[in-house]
Amino acid sequence: MFQRAINTFFLEWKNRTKRKPLVVRGARQVGKTSAVNLFAGDSFKTYIYINLEQEDNLALFTRMIPVRELVQAIQLKFNKKIIPGTTLIFLDEVQNSSIAMSQLRYFYEEMPDLHIVAAGSLLEVKMKSEGFSFPVGRVEYCYMYPVTFEEYLSALGETETLHYIDSVKPEKKMPTEIHTMLMKKFHEYLLVGGMPEAVARYAETKSLIDVDSVYESILTGFKDDVLKYASIAKSKYIQYLVEHASKYIGLPVKYENFGSSGFRSREMSEAFDVLEKAMVISRVYASASKQLPVVNNLKKSPKLLYLDTGLVNYQVGLRTEVMNIQDINALYHGQLSEQIAGQSLLSQAISKNINLSYWYREQKGSISEIDYLISSHNRLIPVEVKSGKAGTLRSLHNFIDESRNNFAVRIYSGVTGIEKIRTPNKKQFTLFSLPFYLLHRIEQLLDEVL
Repeated sequence: MFQRAINTFFLEWKNRTKRKPLVVRGARQVGKTSAVNLFAGDSFKTYIYINLEQEDNLALFTRMIPVRELVQAIQLKFNKKIIPGTTLIFLDEVQNSSIAMSQLRYFYEEMPDLHIVAAGSLLEVKMKSEGFSFPVGRVEYCYMYPVTFEEYLSALGETETLHYIDSVKPEKKMPTEIHTMLMKKFHEYLLVGGMPEAVARYAETKSLIDVDSVYESILTGFKDDVLKYASIAKSKYIQYLVEHASKYIGLPVKYENFGSSGFRSREMSEAFDVLEKAMVISRVYASASKQLPVVNNLKKSPKLLYLDTGLVNYQVGLRTEVMNIQDINALYHGQLSEQIAGQSLLSQAISKNINLSYWYREQKGSISEIDYLISSHNRLIPVEVKSGKAGTLRSLHNFIDESRNNFAVRIYSGVTGIEKIRTPNKKQFTLFSLPFYLLHRIEQLLDEVL
């Protein structure tokens, strides 16, 4: 096991005077159980792990009973004294019991000092299919995504690289030799991806071939798990999407005949909904907004993001290209660069569930598009994932000209930089250029710049 950024959030939650039972949401195999186990070992005297996939543990929740009676039953079963403040109870795979989910409200109301964490990979899917939910206002949520580049370096023991990256300032001039080395490490991360088991296997063997079985197991698990809650009629659409979605990352998607499947729009739209609820895919919706709040245009085709770049590379067969490429934007028609940027932006939203948007404007004879819109310091900031010179960012210039904004971000394979740029219409703005290997620090760096 290795430390994850979410463990800092766990510790902050633990130390709050007012807190609710915590529900950890995330796709299958993103490391929820391992992160909670590590947190429990570091922060509590007593830890009780209850896996609700096991029948003998599930038997604790056959009916609703007073919460203090439930606590007594847990104590007797695990032969551990439960003391609020020093004990953590973890209900894993909680989607297997609607009673366990309902009991969380009574932990909050009757034993608020007791630390309770719940997790499951298919919470939203199960809740929709079976029509129940967590008690509103009685629990809080956090969200877990694949391993970031920072966490990847930590898992590989790259402490000096981590220290250097953490010390980079927005205006700091990066030596070419160091930049080249960091990009090489980031390319390696792109290949391996962020699924914790794959990262751990690669850290041990340094062989991508040894990681293949991990990818295959994860993909099989996606299909098996999600299909538990889909009818036989719907299962083929979900299975098709798991197998083919990675080919269309960064592209607008049409549900009708998606991927030349011959399937109708309604069936594929429902399959997208299921896999998005399982957090295997994400949709990035178009917006014409030029200031906050962002209003999405649901009539325009959304772009598609997959869970993880390592799974994408494995499914699509991009490894050789990734190993030999100098510019990530030149790979797979730029789709992989949009994928890793979106994946990184999502991974920073630990305490809230966010939906990414991209800017789209269509005029007669002209289409403008910017990869992502993010909010920072009460501003709507356009984020362009590009490799070209500042003067070639036509869509970004159009956004700046039409908005009251005077700040933009470029994610690319070059070095960090802050420069004043003028659009063809002579409007000046600040362009903050950020290399891919600093994506995980974008919020912190924006705090410094803005």
